[in-house]
Amino acid sequence: MEYTFKSDVKPKDLFKIAMTRIYRSYTCVINIVFTVAMIGLAIRFFKDAAPFFKGLIIFGIIMFPILQPLAIYSRSVKQLENLPAQMDIHFDDKGMEINCDGKSQFLPWSKITNAFKQLNMIVIMSDDKHGYMITDRVLGEKKDEFFNFVCDKIRK
Repeated sequence: MEYTFKSDVKPKDLFKIAMTRIYRSYTCVINIVFTVAMIGLAIRFFKDAAPFFKGLIIFGIIMFPILQPLAIYSRSVKQLENLPAQMDIHFDDKGMEINCDGKSQFLPWSKITNAFKQLNMIVIMSDDKHGYMITDRVLGEKKDEFFNFVCDKIRK
């Protein structure tokens, strides 16, 4: 079998991965406890607090539910600026070939360490830190078929 896809990763895709990672870890508990504590401080002390402390309380309340997601989205946009705009990824029985800006790289299946389904994409890892994301928009109805193909090739 052969599959060819054009990479179509957008900032919202990276944002979803980052937010999922945060809110599936202990960081989520810390964020919630801190925000609830700040709301409690606001209820108790906001009327009598000096303007500087009112500002700190408001900042503490909006830090995790508003400012953190904005910062993560901004980081996602910056990450995509460093990635090539157009990337074609071809899969066959020998491995995967990545074509980008006139350059080509071939990775045999033995060099691919893992593949997993994420919220709206499949991520194919070439090592512990680097991977290739193929979104559901690109995969279409072939998502499950393609994922099974990749998993079979990695296990061999």
